[in-house]
Amino acid sequence: MISLQKIFAKDDKFFTLLEASAAEGSTSIQALNRLLSQPAATASLETFHQAKETDKKITDQINEALVASFVTQLEKEDIEVLSHALYRIPKTVEKFAERFTICPPLVKDVDFSRHIALLDAATIQVVALVGLLRTLGSGKIHVAKGLNGQLQQIEGDADALQIEMLRDLYSGRHDPIRVIALRDLFELLETVVDRCRDAGNIITHIVLKNS
Repeated sequence: MISLQKIFAKDDKFFTLLEASAAEGSTSIQALNRLLSQPAATASLETFHQAKETDKKITDQINEALVASFVTQLEKEDIEVLSHALYRIPKTVEKFAERFTICPPLVKDVDFSRHIALLDAATIQVVALVGLLRTLGSGKIHVAKGLNGQLQQIEGDADALQIEMLRDLYSGRHDPIRVIALRDLFELLETVVDRCRDAGNIITHIVLKNS
């Protein structure tokens, strides 16, 4: 039986594009972490918008390549689903940044350090998981499960942090407007981690199918 790895050895354009998409997601989260580390500073949305638009172009390239390609190493549906999941990361980050920049007086004294740590960790796992797709094989499933397991733990920690933040917000000690603004922001931060988890689940499924 001829190995699919050999047949498609030179057809790495999808891997390159998916890795580029993951990198844009990482760029947007790094920008987000800088924003959260200095909530009182004046922020620009340009970096977030650029990351999302660049990722959108990458997603369009992937869709065009899928139409033009007769066969691919990975199933076309898997590539399309993963591409969409990766694009949702910078898209959600931009949405958060837009909300964040319209309420600076309400967030200037908020400590986002724990959120930053979770976002950094989630990004590392996603980029590593996407990198596995170039060299699929029986041994990769254990690596993928390990990375995805860490990502699931990060998502669980983000859920726990969200509950903790909401408990404080609903304690009655805060101004109602501040409660509304921060609840929205905390929920969006949790959603960013959820987007990373979704991508991790998809990649692990792809690795399992191709092992």
